[in-house]
Amino acid sequence: MASVNILVNDGGAPARIMKLGNAGADIDAGHIVEINSSGNVVVASEDLPSLLHAVGVLFVDATSGDPASVITGSGVVCYLQSTGTIAVGDKLGHNAAGKAKAATTADERFAIALEASASAAHTGFVKALLL
Repeated sequence: MASVNILVNDGGAPARIMKLGNAGADIDAGHIVEINSSGNVVVASEDLPSLLHAVGVLFVDATSGDPASVITGSGVVCYLQSTGTIAVGDKLGHNAAGKAKAATTADERFAIALEASASAAHTGFVKALLL
């Protein structure tokens, strides 16, 4: 489970933390999530840029069947679960496990990296600005 405060600053942005549904499985905070066909919150299951069904970032750890709090909106600075090498300023997409990754195409635009993964303050996370 996540051991960092996911939300850094909403900066007065049009962001909300909402319970969008129940978790479809145990999910750690900081994962990029979507709503599945059963109305449950699950990790974003499609590797960008193939599909963008992401609704936001899981705010706190969620247990299967319990309500899931999701950070939505743009202009929010938060920590994302991440994978691979990410440089400051990289456009971020996500992989099929709901983790942020450096974009490989122009279509991947979920967030912008505000730190490099190699120098990240929290191992396995990257600070990012949601678009």
